[in-house]
Amino acid sequence: MIEKQLSYKYKVYQKIKEDIITGVYSQGEVLNERKLAETMGISRTPIREALQLLSTDGWVVNEVYKGAVVRTFDINYVMNIQKVRKALEILAVEDAVLNIDSRGIKDLDSIILKQEKCLTNYNPKEFMKLDREFHEKIYSYSQNDVLISLLMNINDIIRYFGIKILMVPERNVYTLAEHQAVLDGMKEKDSVKAKRAMENHMIFTSEAILKYTMASKS
Repeated sequence: MIEKQLSYKYKVYQKIKEDIITGVYSQGEVLNERKLAETMGISRTPIREALQLLSTDGWVVNEVYKGAVVRTFDINYVMNIQKVRKALEILAVEDAVLNIDSRGIKDLDSIILKQEKCLTNYNPKEFMKLDREFHEKIYSYSQNDVLISLLMNINDIIRYFGIKILMVPERNVYTLAEHQAVLDGMKEKDSVKAKRAMENHMIFTSEAILKYTMASKS
């Protein structure tokens, strides 16, 4: 019984967090325990526990008279995350260039090919999923467990904004070209070229996030 309760709590946590990331719930939206319980067909207890976890992890805030509300991300907070991410991504690709083998290069080529095909019948969520696969493959070849852990901890917030900015016209095409530039440097075992390409990718991503955020406020 305890295991089942714990399982429910974490499953509900993952479901609500995924719905926040993918835009099912908007920033500032109230998450009503009763409605969530009815929608998921479960009791309110695991819902309440999951919302507490989401509050602890910074995805929701508890407001007087409202209850659990989806967090509104301050642009300064997001830009600071991107600064940290840029430094870590550059470190990751620097180490990955030294360690990647032909299999890894083939896997990255395959991901980019899937992203190209994804542009035909464009789906931002699928494109973002492939985007994460591309970056996480590079993380794995960095062979730096500390770096991987840090990047994975901020991955969900990155994905939250990534899905939104990939709806901005042509950002998907630019992202694909930026990925290709990173991979070209890795294929050539050129650490400087790969790092420069990754830095540019991070800069353009930050600019796209800022542009999206400003546009959504106007």
